Amino acid sequence: MVAKKVHAFSPDPDFSQTVIDELYCPKFKYVPVAFIVGLLFGIFGGHRFYLGKTLSATAMLLTGGGALVWWLIDMFNIKTMVFEHNREEKARNDAGEPPQSLAFLPSKTALIINEPPGWVARRSSKSRVYGSLFLLTLIGFILGVISGPTGTYEPTIILLIFILASLTAARWKLAAKVPIIAALTRWVHKLRLYYYSVDPGNIWVLSLRPIYGVFFAPFSAKARAEVRLYLELGLIFSILFFAANILEISQYASIWTGISLAFAEFLQTLIFTYLFVAPVGALLTTQILLSRRDWVVWTMSIACLGSIYVGLDLTNGI
Repeated sequence: MVAKKVHAFSPDPDFSQTVIDELYCPKFKYVPVAFIVGLLFGIFGGHRFYLGKTLSATAMLLTGGGALVWWLIDMFNIKTMVFEHNREEKARNDAGEPPQSLAFLPSKTALIINEPPGWVARRSSKSRVYGSLFLLTLIGFILGVISGPTGTYEPTIILLIFILASLTAARWKLAAKVPIIAALTRWVHKLRLYYYSVDPGNIWVLSLRPIYGVFFAPFSAKARAEVRLYLELGLIFSILFFAANILEISQYASIWTGISLAFAEFLQTLIFTYLFVAPVGALLTTQILLSRRDWVVWTMSIACLGSIYVGLDLTNGI
């Protein structure tokens, strides 16, 4: 019997020590910030969300700050709450543990990045490759069909940048020397470390997890970390496009009309980016971590982008 050949795992520079150090760095909070957030949004649990106390923050959100009583108590204790959070962060850092917001990650000493993820054996079937290819093609087609009539092409641009960064920038040593590309590359590294540490599960669930994870975020550190990663990407690019739109407000009869339209496009770009880039990111990143040969991942990426074009063409978007 001939043993099945397994494509060797290689971390490349995808898990740079700098990124790992950054992720495991304690996330200290600040009393003035917590106080201002509590003062302005405390009845909605804003200060507790800031301190990572999402369960109690959600309870405050649903009860109007505990009919204001809970909110008032918290405002008097805000300094103590911040100190307790920072003390716990320092203790975890001294023990080599990740910050509280990433508590699902292993300790820094237990993180072995030169070996395949622990879930590889369960997720390496060929059916997963074909299923991922189908889902990426479907997601791209839907994005194209929606983008054509609405004229929202920003998510497609962001998706293209994400794919190029995932497949090239993360392996390009000079990327670390170019400010914008370096920041995007570090984000890609964080995403890979997340999926390296968290079993991606079934591809059908994986493709929707970043989306339904929004509803589980208040109760799950893993869901919060995943949602935060994709929101970071969406917010950065949405702000860049918003700034570009603001420069064009002079062509509108009213400056407020231009600003309101730019803000509407900002929200639309953010929502579309999250809905479509998140599942593509989850599917492609796990395939890369499975150490698929480059031509497999490139084929999936081209299929996704090609289906966007087909969707746009179908709706006369081009």
